[in-house]
Amino acid sequence: MGRTATGSALLRTSECWDLLETAAVGRLAVTGSDGMPDIFPVNFVPFEGAVYIRTAPDVKVVSITAHPFAAFEVDGESDEGWWSVVVRGAAALVRDEVEIERSGVGRLMTQSPRHKQHVLKVTATTVSGRRFAHRDAIAPTAPRPVARVADEEPEPPEPPRSDRPDLIPSHPPRT
Repeated sequence: MGRTATGSALLRTSECWDLLETAAVGRLAVTGSDGMPDIFPVNFVPFEGAVYIRTAPDVKVVSITAHPFAAFEVDGESDEGWWSVVVRGAAALVRDEVEIERSGVGRLMTQSPRHKQHVLKVTATTVSGRRFAHRDAIAPTAPRPVARVADEEPEPPEPPRSDRPDLIPSHPPRT
């Protein structure tokens, strides 16, 4: 696993699964009803080659029913640097109570106060990951000049970010 000039390195599949087990929140990407991609932050549990997600009866359930393929991404930081893992595969609703119990997704604490009675499963067909070295571990490079059109107006400055909203309280699953 050699590093490139940019300080990134491909991760082995086993490393990807190990990193998935350290994270609590990821992003589920599905195809929306308009054919465009939709991405949702979700709590999840990795188990036996799949990612399990509890969800309410919402657009995610409708989307995977119509388009049963999805991608799931999670990222984080460790002593070795930043990392990102992507799982791609078939997505489906899980109704088997034994599978739900074995996976542990029924005990998953979620960030949303909504009742989440459905379980989605993304069965991995591909798992890939990259690790990026911390910036101070990468040799600095000169910034690239940005080409501008002579008559182009300069872009207005970004508006200041407002204060972040309060966190949504986490609620245990209903029994």
